[in-house]
Amino acid sequence: MDGTQAITRLGPAALSATESWLLRARHIDQDYVINVAMPAVPIRAGRLLPVVYVLDGDSCFGIAAQTARLLLHGHGGIPPVIVVGIGYQHDPDRPLRGQQFTARTRDYTPSADHDWLEMNREVLDAQGSEVGTCEQISGGADAFIAFLRDEVQPFIAARYPADPGDQSLTGTSLGGLFTLYALFEAPGAFQRYGAFSPSIWWDGRAILRREEAAASRSRDGDARLFLSVGELEDEDGPPYDPLTNYAELVGRLEGRHAPGLQLARHIFPGETHNSVYPAAISRGLREMFARSV
Repeated sequence: MDGTQAITRLGPAALSATESWLLRARHIDQDYVINVAMPAVPIRAGRLLPVVYVLDGDSCFGIAAQTARLLLHGHGGIPPVIVVGIGYQHDPDRPLRGQQFTARTRDYTPSADHDWLEMNREVLDAQGSEVGTCEQISGGADAFIAFLRDEVQPFIAARYPADPGDQSLTGTSLGGLFTLYALFEAPGAFQRYGAFSPSIWWDGRAILRREEAAASRSRDGDARLFLSVGELEDEDGPPYDPLTNYAELVGRLEGRHAPGLQLARHIFPGETHNSVYPAAISRGLREMFARSV
């Protein structure tokens, strides 16, 4: 032997037991990348599995999928789940961050926030976003809920052993805002919710008014909500005040003792808005599926 090490390039790294699909939304002028991760354990024939939908799938799907697989084992684990990441197809001729930022802002916000647009117009321009009117790049949450409920959920159910009665939705930041909006405005579409560092500040904290209106209506079935924030998120400064907004929403939900809603909450020590997601998805899955193994 001459001591030469055998090296073979295998190509791009990929998560095992995953598939990617491109799905065109009928009522949104957008193609979505749907990434699906099956559990890394044998599943008996005929068994239906809970589904965990992950917003910001471009950045969060891999973390969520591998975390769900790791949590299958040991004390406080979760049952086998199908993890579905919802992301965006990107134009290679345009900056990636700008495309993602504009599309997610449109999809995850339930209303327009003109103050936010004016504050961020220069940032959006620098990121290559196509900044139009506030109504063009925000306020699309109802259409996105319809896409999830009427197109994505049936798409997954037709191809995977998905339990239609055990559907979870998770999101962070604006995705967390959308998760809360879905809880308040589309009860029954999901049964478990993980709202991580939700952007409660959006449009003058309009989501708090949505919560108040939802509290006056009867719920369609039971739901579990895990609500969280990072301890250091207040360093982002005004006008967002995430810890204050988090405390206000927690106080409202706990004070109502709403029948059918089970709330778990947590403030993650030492975590910022950008660093908290891995901890939040791990704790969130365990809280959302507590006593379900």
